[in-house]
Amino acid sequence: MWYLHLDESGDLGFDFVNKKPSKFFTVCILAISQRDSSFKIGQAVKKTLRRKLNKPKKCQVYELKGSSSTLEVKQYFWNQIKDCKL
Repeated sequence: MWYLHLDESGDLGFDFVNKKPSKFFTVCILAISQRDSSFKIGQAVKKTLRRKLNKPKKCQVYELKGSSSTLEVKQYFWNQIKDCKL
């Protein structure tokens, strides 16, 4: 069985507030054939959010953003998933 993780970036040109929609809309799908690896990646995301991004008395972050994350956060996440078999 395949486990799919889907993410999108950009918009479809319907940004009526900003009036400057992005020129691109990108979809990325990560296909994983191992159930335990899929679970481990999900847990790594939760752990990274909890330990590195959601500090007390600050606003809550609900997703990892590659463009706004520091190198330290990216390395922390990578170190948790580097042994996953896709």
